[in-house]
Amino acid sequence: MTMEARLRKLLEAVEMMHQREDGSPFQTRVFRACQHLFPESCSSLELWDRQTGTLTAAYGVDYEPAGLEERLKRIGEVVQRDHPGFPIIAAGSNELMRLSELTTLREFQKTELYDIGFKPLDIRHQVVTPVQSATQLGGVTFNRGGSRDFAEEDLEIIRLFSRQVVIAHQNDRVLSRTLEQQPQISSLDHTPLRRAGLTRRESEVFAWMMEGKRDREIATILGISYRTVTNHVHAILRKLGVETRTAATRAMPKD
Repeated sequence: MTMEARLRKLLEAVEMMHQREDGSPFQTRVFRACQHLFPESCSSLELWDRQTGTLTAAYGVDYEPAGLEERLKRIGEVVQRDHPGFPIIAAGSNELMRLSELTTLREFQKTELYDIGFKPLDIRHQVVTPVQSATQLGGVTFNRGGSRDFAEEDLEIIRLFSRQVVIAHQNDRVLSRTLEQQPQISSLDHTPLRRAGLTRRESEVFAWMMEGKRDREIATILGISYRTVTNHVHAILRKLGVETRTAATRAMPKD
């Protein structure tokens, strides 16, 4: 496959991952994108809460149904102990990792993680894309069997893709929190803001400013560009006769 074709496929995968219209959860969109990039591979997603250690995991793999729940639970427990990449991610690394560069297959075959997670599917090769946020850490993996490891050109595509995984994860968390606040925002009376000269969109931006959202978060919530949001914020400050966001929220017009 030519590099042009690989890049086209990458763009298609990125679009799949950011596509939320069908209501698919984050992990489903990630697996769909990973499968599009490397049809012969399978993927997994594991994220740990930094404070509680709670694991959110999803596996786009086909284990036998018998004992599946217990198997997946145990995989989540032993990853931290057996996977050589986990302490690297926990130390703050965002660099792509190929399993073969961290350990030998012979050494890895001695672990429980290999026995319960890799061996049943004959997985011999893996690439880990770290996912880091203020509250979570973990990664998305690409896994395959056979004798062929992920080549350098594969890593370049995954490296480009990995940044989009992080962005999609951040956006998903912003939008999930937004859904919790949506009733409160929807019930806000925008009439005083409109009387102060704010447009409908500026009123929406201002409502999210009052909830403490930054410009990039507001852009994600409203589905508009970051530059458009900053322009709206400048207009809001000018129309309300203030210089800062804090002053703007204090100066919210009353009935």
